Amino acid sequence: MTEEIAKRAQERAHDGMMPCIAAHAVAWETGARPQQVADVLNDLGIRVTQCQIGLFGYGPKAEGKSKLVRSMPAIDPELKSRLEAKAPKGVISCRVIWEIAADMRIERLVVGNTADALGLRITPCQLKCF
Repeated sequence: MTEEIAKRAQERAHDGMMPCIAAHAVAWETGARPQQVADVLNDLGIRVTQCQIGLFGYGPKAEGKSKLVRSMPAIDPELKSRLEAKAPKGVISCRVIWEIAADMRIERLVVGNTADALGLRITPCQLKCF
C-alpha cells in the first residue's frame, strides 16, 4: 500500500507541496488512513498545504498570511454548542470538526473559524501537521 500511496502522492504534489484535500483524496483512493498518507508524504519530503479548516498553508507565515481563519461576525448558537460539547477541555480534533461540518452540512472552514473564534485549540490534525 505504501508504494501506491507514494505513487499517487507524487502525481498530485507540485513543488514539494500537496493541498490537504489532495492528501485526503490519496487516502480515500488507496484505502489508507490519513495518518498513513502523512507518513509517506513526510518520507517523500512533501509538505501539506491549504488546510481545509483554514489553519495553515495559504501564504507566508512571516507576513501573517498563512491562515484563512477569520473573525466571525456572529456565531451560530447550535454550532457553538456542538463545538463546546466536543471540547470540554478547550481542545477539539480536526476529525471532530469535519464530523460536525458534515452533520450540520456546513463548510469545514466555517467550523474551523468558529472553533478558533471560541478560543478552542484544534489538535490533532488527521495528516499529522499539528
